[in-house]
Amino acid sequence: MKIEGRWNTLAIGILTVLRVALGALFIISSYAKLQHPDLFVDAVQNYHMLPAGLADLFGTVLPWAELCVGWCLVLGIFPTFASAICILMTLTFVVGNISSFFRDVGEACGCLGNLVNMSHTTSLIVDFVMLSVAGLLIYQRRRTGVVGIGHLLRLEKLRLPRVAIIALGLIMVAAAMAVTFSRLPEEKAPWKETIDSALKDDQAVALLLWKGEPSDVADELAMFMELQERYGASVYFERIDSGIWPEAADKFDVSDFPTLLIIEGKNKKGYVEYPQHFAGAEDRDALMAALDEVLASRT
Repeated sequence: MKIEGRWNTLAIGILTVLRVALGALFIISSYAKLQHPDLFVDAVQNYHMLPAGLADLFGTVLPWAELCVGWCLVLGIFPTFASAICILMTLTFVVGNISSFFRDVGEACGCLGNLVNMSHTTSLIVDFVMLSVAGLLIYQRRRTGVVGIGHLLRLEKLRLPRVAIIALGLIMVAAAMAVTFSRLPEEKAPWKETIDSALKDDQAVALLLWKGEPSDVADELAMFMELQERYGASVYFERIDSGIWPEAADKFDVSDFPTLLIIEGKNKKGYVEYPQHFAGAEDRDALMAALDEVLASRT
């Protein structure tokens, strides 16, 4: 009896670790995809296995399904149902990875977004491991959820009706998903990424904000080309069409176009701007004097 009891305890422990590990993998996978949802939709479309509309839907819904399944497994809420959904989702991954051997869909599978560039072969091995674990969790379903919130909700002492158990479980999973989503980093606009990259390389940034047709700022663009040659790698020159990126104009409190400004650095409060803005090519000399001043302050 003691041996049987110890074996049962050991089995429950192993199954709990496998359940939580599988759930954590799905949460990480979902988190990586949700950081760049458009890139994952593009990756799904790149497999050319679904019509465009269905590929968009699949690529949009899958990360959320992974997040839901992941938290169900980690928390031990509806673990058998979550394991079954896990198997269905993983089978789609298997089909996609096998298809990659017969068509050109790129070297990386996109399974973990931009977090890990996993090859299709490696991903296929991981898929079969996931299928095995999920199958084991279903086969040992009486032990799988013993250590989990779902089991606690079903305790006789609580005397909760089935509807209440399901409702509380759904609320807890939804709350965990909401917290995960709230922790996603803000997706940066391309202009923010280039500015931040330049500042990390210890460059000052000269920024041209314009709106309308490129011909409307021909003088400013020509001036930028000239100044790029003059200042070389010391200054990064960025052009932003405020018609496409209105938030950029809001960010720098610009309402008149074209406007030129200088970003000296970045701190916890945001970008550190030179106190003066410049009204296009007519302020060329003042802009150059300001750039010289900013660069001199760094030496």
